[in-house]
Amino acid sequence: MKCCGESKPSTIPLPTRLVNAIRDSSKKSILEVGCGYGRACFFLHENGFKVIGVDVDRAQIRLAQEEKKSRGVKEMGFLLNDAENLCFPDSCFDAVTMLGVLTLSSKPERPRIVSEVDRVLKTHGHVLIEEFGRTWENPVYAQRYRNDVKDTGEWGTVTVKDETGRILHFGHHFTPKEILNLLKDFRIIDFEKDMFTSYYHKNWVRGYIILAQKRPS
Repeated sequence: MKCCGESKPSTIPLPTRLVNAIRDSSKKSILEVGCGYGRACFFLHENGFKVIGVDVDRAQIRLAQEEKKSRGVKEMGFLLNDAENLCFPDSCFDAVTMLGVLTLSSKPERPRIVSEVDRVLKTHGHVLIEEFGRTWENPVYAQRYRNDVKDTGEWGTVTVKDETGRILHFGHHFTPKEILNLLKDFRIIDFEKDMFTSYYHKNWVRGYIILAQKRPS
């Protein structure tokens, strides 16, 4: 997952669905994959959970650590770690959150990331995924899907550029079938449609919020 090295206001909802689902249970340890500057991690910590955040972007981890220090939080860790090769043993977390991580991952990377999430989750552990959905009804994205496929090689994947036209990263917008296929080994508890805003250009886009549970082996 690629970021710009600075904190930006997030337009993806905080993981309130996960908090509401497991607040009264014994599930307490949560891994935030693609934690960025720690926004969701601090929210989960404030709700009484033990949280570790990982991200592949060194600048984002540095920002998260600085924020942790400024808040005086000690019971939280931030690590530089690739989502495709998580540095944790099997079955060690009660829950995992990924907010807009798969959107910024290539097609081959996505199933490997989900497989790693499955590996580090305890049996019956929860995963909350929030992702951008295919939005043909927004003419801005409809045009970008048609124009960008020649550069991205995948329908629904758009290029995200800065003001100079430099490509910052690709972003994939999922169909429900695509996202559910990635989670085929999980039990889907809740699948909610929402409306997000792209953080860089402020265009509205479909959003999916999925709460799922790891099945017994």
